[in-house]
Amino acid sequence: MKDEHATQLRNRETPAELSGEEVAAYLSRHPDFFRLHEQALLDIDLPHRAGTAVSLVERQVSLLRERNIDSRQRLNRLMETARDNDLLFSRTRRLVLGLLEADSLEAVSRAALDALRRDFSIEHGKLLLLTGGAYQWPDSVNLLDRTQAGSALTGLLNVGRPIVGPLRPQERVALFGSVADDVQSAAIVPIGSQSSMAVLAAGSSDPRRFHAEMGTMFLEFIGEVLARLLPRFALPT
Repeated sequence: MKDEHATQLRNRETPAELSGEEVAAYLSRHPDFFRLHEQALLDIDLPHRAGTAVSLVERQVSLLRERNIDSRQRLNRLMETARDNDLLFSRTRRLVLGLLEADSLEAVSRAALDALRRDFSIEHGKLLLLTGGAYQWPDSVNLLDRTQAGSALTGLLNVGRPIVGPLRPQERVALFGSVADDVQSAAIVPIGSQSSMAVLAAGSSDPRRFHAEMGTMFLEFIGEVLARLLPRFALPT
């Protein structure tokens, strides 16, 4: 009796696949099934042919099914993008809060680069302060001569917005130094609206990591935060 009872329980927990006859019998007892479950009607294959010609009804159903699949794919892509943006916002928020807690220029640089490595999985990060402009910086941070930067980074500093994608050899060397050969794609954020005071550079060995089609809204936001924060730690002129 115990074995028979156990078998019955297993059968209820893991029901066997229904046969065609059982499905047909169920539909006969529930003639309004497809009216109550329209999605099931869209998913089934119900040919209706007159000789070799496809009926208008079948063609309409086929088009509706294709449009339904396309709509679901678009919705899935939108949901995936929303999840990615939510994660990116959370990481950017943590980075910005770390920057605001910094009490020195060295701490700002460390907070920015640590966040790039830890939260964004960036292999090579640099925060370079440009000399020869309106601000003077201590020697304890990474400095880049503005004249040298102007010749090596032609077009990157004057765009006024982040640049993403592959870099020219001289640009890689100026920004990443000894690891330049390992940088196959990069995100470059000029800091300062009129005359750049610094450059935040993120580099990857993956040529597809940074590309021209990717969004730069969060990079712009980080650049704007740094543009307001860095002058607080500049040396008096």
